[in-house]
Order: sequence, then C-alpha cells, then structure tokens
Amino acid sequence: MKKLWVILISVIIAIQAYPQVEQSVDRKTARKLEREQRKLLEEVNTEATARLVDSLVHNRNFIIKANYLANQSGIRIVVDEKINFIIVDSANITIQYGSINSMLGYNGLGGITTQGTITRFEVSKTGRNKDSYSIQIHAMTSIGSYDVFVYISPNGYATATIGGNTRGKLIYYGDVSPVEGSRFYRGSTI
Repeated sequence: MKKLWVILISVIIAIQAYPQVEQSVDRKTARKLEREQRKLLEEVNTEATARLVDSLVHNRNFIIKANYLANQSGIRIVVDEKINFIIVDSANITIQYGSINSMLGYNGLGGITTQGTITRFEVSKTGRNKDSYSIQIHAMTSIGSYDVFVYISPNGYATATIGGNTRGKLIYYGDVSPVEGSRFYRGSTI
C-alpha cells in the first residue's frame, strides 16, 4: 500500500511538473520570437524612414525642426521645434528662430522669420554607406544672403548651419520631416 501511495504521489508531481517545463520552453520560444519580430519591425521602419528622407531631399520639400540651437562656439539651448525651423520648398526657403518666452523681435516670436529664394542647391551623399546627405544651399532673402549647410542622416536626424554676411553662425539640431502634416507656427516675415 505504501508503494502504491508513493507511486501515485510521484505520478501526480510528474504530471504537475510537466506543464511547467513545457510552459517555460514556450515562454523562452515566445520571447525569442518577440525579439525577432521587434528586430524585423525596426529594420522595416529604418528602411522606410531612409526612403522617406531620400524622397524629401530629392523633391526639395522638407522642414528641419530644431530641438536645439547653437552658436559658432557650440553653446546649445533647448528650443521649441514649432517656432524654430528651416523650410525648403522647391525653390523657396523659410528660416525662422524664436523664443516662447519673449514676444519681442521682428517676427512677434522673439526672433526673426525670413523668406527667400534658393539660388544654389547641391546634394551629395556622404557617410560610410553613402546613405547620408550633405546639402549646400545658397539663399537670397530680404535681409541678406545666407549659406546653409545641411547634414541629414538616413534616420531623419538633421543639422543645419546658417552663415550670413556677418561672422556669426546659427546651428539647428533636429529632425527632418515632410512639410505637409507638420505642425509649426510661422511668425511675421521681414
């Protein structure tokens, strides 16, 4: 009788342990599949973003929204991307910077907004895989001529350095996106 109880208890323990072992294997497999799916999704998103960036650059229709602005000595400040941007629209350009803390300034946003025409637009591919863009823009606006040097990575990160007739430079750090569907506020143009 004791042997029967020992065998019965052993069988019950084995039956209860079997689903746990099977579940842990299933969990490991499920986690592995989840990781593979996330990796595949990330690759697809990266490729789609790279195609979008390529399209934006070749169509000359994009906006660079700045998260940071810097001067020529590298001092960076956090800014609002809705009022600090550069828009390239075919043969036209809009350059704006401002501050949400000040309503003073020429554009009513504590900064300057200027529009003009692009007289030179040169694109070259750079980087190890030749998948980034280096763009040289020369623009004529109502307040002067500007040289704008833009670097755009395939993931949409952009830097734009603006130099004009004076010694100072303004550097925009942000993301590139299509103008259509972007949310921004354009101040009064000079």
